[in-house]
Amino acid sequence: MSHELSGSCLCGAIHYLVRGRPSYITHCHCASCRKASGAAFVTWFSVRVSEVEWRGDPLAIYHSSAAVQRGFCPRCGSSLTYCHESDPAELDITLASLTQPEALQPEHHTWWSSHLSWAEAHALARLPVHARAAGEGSQRHAHEPSAGSAPD
Repeated sequence: MSHELSGSCLCGAIHYLVRGRPSYITHCHCASCRKASGAAFVTWFSVRVSEVEWRGDPLAIYHSSAAVQRGFCPRCGSSLTYCHESDPAELDITLASLTQPEALQPEHHTWWSSHLSWAEAHALARLPVHARAAGEGSQRHAHEPSAGSAPD
């Protein structure tokens, strides 16, 4: 089954279109992905490089190790891609950068041996849930968007 998926960076300077079948949809918990994203884990999907059409500004590339290239937007810093030299024809793209991220469902966790203990399901389930920002309306959360707009 072939898919057509689109996505972009936060500022919109880079857009992409994927025509192909995504595979290996995973939450990666490795320390490198955590550092590159500033998050507890990154959700990726894999496609063939030939199945991606890039529009707008070119990706900036960072070599996070000798074998790995990470692509990001040079304007807003959004992390978008991961490519390992062991398979240069395969590209991982951040699932959350999709226009409709609900279109794909993660299939598994990788590098679980490196996960943060507070990112386990039982630990997350104990946290309070807020429909929007905790304490919305306070000065502390003044950076939150107004109703109907996207978060900064």
